[in-house]
Amino acid sequence: MNWRETPMLRLLLPTILGVGLARILPYWKLGLGLALVGIIALGFSLYRKWAFRFRWLPGAIITVVFTGLGLVLTVLHDTRSYAHHFQNQLREDHPAVLMGTVTEVVPAGQRLKVTLRTTATSDTTGHARPSAGKVLAYLDRPLPDASLVPGDRIMVRGKVQSVAPPLNPDQFDYRKYLAARDIHHQVFADTNWVRLEHQPGLMSVAGHLRTKALEILKQYLPTPNEYAVGAALTMGYKSALTEEIENAYANTGAMHVLAVSGLHVGLVQLILMWLLGRVPLRQPWWKIVKTGLIIAGIWAFALLTGAAPSVLRASTMFSFLAVGLALQRTTNVYNTLAASALVLLATNPNLLYHVGFQLSYLAVLGIVYFQPRIYSLWHIENRIGDYLWQLSAVSLAAQLGTLPISLYYFHQFPLYFVLSGLIVVPAAGLILSLTLLLLAFHSVPVLGALIAKVLYGLIYLVNAGIFVIQQLPGGLLEGIWMGPAGTWGLYALLVGLVLGHRTRQFRWVLGSLLLGALLAGGYAWEKWVSSQQQSVVIYQVYKHTAVDVFHGNHITQITSPAMKEDRLAFACEAHRWRRRASVDTLLSPRQSAKVDAAAGQKGYWQLGETRLLVLEDAAQLTGTGSFRVDAVVLSQSPKVRLAKVLERINTSCFIADGSNPPWRAAGWSEEAKALGLAFYYTAQTGAVTLENGIIESWIKNPVE
Repeated sequence: MNWRETPMLRLLLPTILGVGLARILPYWKLGLGLALVGIIALGFSLYRKWAFRFRWLPGAIITVVFTGLGLVLTVLHDTRSYAHHFQNQLREDHPAVLMGTVTEVVPAGQRLKVTLRTTATSDTTGHARPSAGKVLAYLDRPLPDASLVPGDRIMVRGKVQSVAPPLNPDQFDYRKYLAARDIHHQVFADTNWVRLEHQPGLMSVAGHLRTKALEILKQYLPTPNEYAVGAALTMGYKSALTEEIENAYANTGAMHVLAVSGLHVGLVQLILMWLLGRVPLRQPWWKIVKTGLIIAGIWAFALLTGAAPSVLRASTMFSFLAVGLALQRTTNVYNTLAASALVLLATNPNLLYHVGFQLSYLAVLGIVYFQPRIYSLWHIENRIGDYLWQLSAVSLAAQLGTLPISLYYFHQFPLYFVLSGLIVVPAAGLILSLTLLLLAFHSVPVLGALIAKVLYGLIYLVNAGIFVIQQLPGGLLEGIWMGPAGTWGLYALLVGLVLGHRTRQFRWVLGSLLLGALLAGGYAWEKWVSSQQQSVVIYQVYKHTAVDVFHGNHITQITSPAMKEDRLAFACEAHRWRRRASVDTLLSPRQSAKVDAAAGQKGYWQLGETRLLVLEDAAQLTGTGSFRVDAVVLSQSPKVRLAKVLERINTSCFIADGSNPPWRAAGWSEEAKALGLAFYYTAQTGAVTLENGIIESWIKNPVE
């Protein structure tokens, strides 16, 4: 890659810098960005006088321009800065009415999760005002003949609430995830909503066609697993996926096939190029028409699959690639990728923080740069062997590009991704092609049935192959904790090796080796620190009690007997990975036990240097004398008053966990305040940590 041949990349990088700066600068950043534009204009006037002496100035000015552009666009895209944003018109957690247009509909259990772009709001006074901003609305499912589609206008009634932060350390931050989509509030409307009007349009037509396509697939793919994979792979419909299927594809590194994105859009482009390439026309105008048809086909597929953000990103990227191919001149693929990314960020700067955006571009960059070099390492004369090696090289190249960021987000690495890639990548093209044929010819008696049988058999074989790979021993490395510093460090190491290879200068390789040693040393230090840890964490889990006792790299887990494993993992797993510890002992709150780090009887626990009482019933307070504990954990809503507890227990801190209802916790909070005691309710303050005699809540604002 020649830096001078990639002008779009030189514009993209400062734009990304500006988008990043917008997160740390206060709200006068808009004025700052506009001021930068004025400085740039002055710079140009100076440049015209001292052209040779300041020949570096145009590049610097352009860098500043696009940095300011990224900063300004980010501010403008945040609708909270608008005076008529609904948060400036409504009181938090008070009943309100919102009217707007549906932009996305996702099934969520017995509800619909609807993204609503508001156009008007009304509070309890009944006075409607124009408004802006997006809100996430949870609605009860409508009747089958009245399903919602993007473009519909609806009215919802409920309490508008800010999206809550994660209540456990290192837990998935859903608030941050939604903020990247300019969604900062939610409303649980349940049945309090109504469709105002059905707006026929491009999205509603696409939604109708998608529904019809899914009905056809449901008819010809009768078994749940095959229908789920077929619908996800071709239509982007993932609601039918079972946990079994999701785990199998995720653990084998094939999950990307079930999320319609770059692979699928690329296959659509290849199919269209192959079909249109059979047309025996060589006139100059046909090249323009063919490119237009390819781009139209790409965007038609994007709409048919629901126009998810990942599909829109990929469609934009491949549209630029189609134009680049049509020009038939030496075009730099990095320039094309940078141009598509620049257009997307100009449309929505927050895409930079979307995991899919990052993975898409890093995977493509990895494939473009590393795949030819990996493929050239082994020449296979056999055509089948050569084809399989090409696929393997693509998988290896994509993994090189995305490995650090994948570890950062997902904390796992599937070792058999090459094997699964050999199955799912070629099969994806066949499944997509057969699905399109089935949708076109399903009504033809013999032909439709024949296509359906071949499609069903192919998906069945793919699923069987994925399940076989999943059963292979040692196929998944889990619990790999990677922080931001480690992620950037790995990418810096990779870039250093690439520069060393391209420039043949050993200094880059030496720098990478030193950086690798530094990363390894940091990992060893963290490992040693974790081996010395001694602390207790009371997590927030709705309707349950969950306590982890960390002693070195081991955890003694004290949890409610009815706790589901997936719910516990969602709350605790990431924090355990960061502390580099794993569970070796499982106990229940009132169990009598004595292990290395915990000794308990009837809810009284000696956990290292920490003493706890997990109080589930007033009967635990019977007896004489006083017992000293660091904290009392109120669990399962015991009918006790704190003053009564203090007659038997000597403590200055009470912790109500997620198994208690809010109304009871509120009563305890008032009583604790009157008694001058510390009180934490994990549903509000988040998880509570006891370490070295210090008690801290995750959100740092204990209930008073």
